[in-house]
Amino acid sequence: MNVASVMSRHLTTTPPTTKVRELWRLLFVKHINSIPVVDRDHLLLGIITKEDLLKGLYPDYQEYFVDATGVADFEIMENKVKEMGNKKASDIMNTRVIYTREGTPMMRALSRMIVRSLNQLPVLSENDEVIGMVTKSDIFYALFKKSIQTAKSAAKKKSAKPRKNAPKR
Repeated sequence: MNVASVMSRHLTTTPPTTKVRELWRLLFVKHINSIPVVDRDHLLLGIITKEDLLKGLYPDYQEYFVDATGVADFEIMENKVKEMGNKKASDIMNTRVIYTREGTPMMRALSRMIVRSLNQLPVLSENDEVIGMVTKSDIFYALFKKSIQTAKSAAKKKSAKPRKNAPKR
């Protein structure tokens, strides 16, 4: 099986000019974990994950070393939420995106996700357009479904064969 047979084609993408406030809303309302950032031609420019949005709220390591006692100032973090809301997708997106192609075997895509500690990969067409997203869950479901169908088929064949020493009626 390849990625095209298990990926989701119902994809939420965003242009690089989208405000972070809108990105939060999209992630929340659509129950998704990431949003590919694309240009007008649907070419992949970057990706934004929930983690990208959340890590912008916490102090970086240098701030920990300067003042280890002040790192739990949640009021400062809440103010950062307001500041971040006006940034654009292009300000916070990851530009080094791990992706896959629609013709890639799904187990190779899964391997890529496991090695890179990712939960999903954008799927690109041969023209480099973003056409979908594949998740670990998509692959797990496809494997599980195939396993169940195989087991049902084997059970059906077994029950269809007459038993040799079956009692006669």
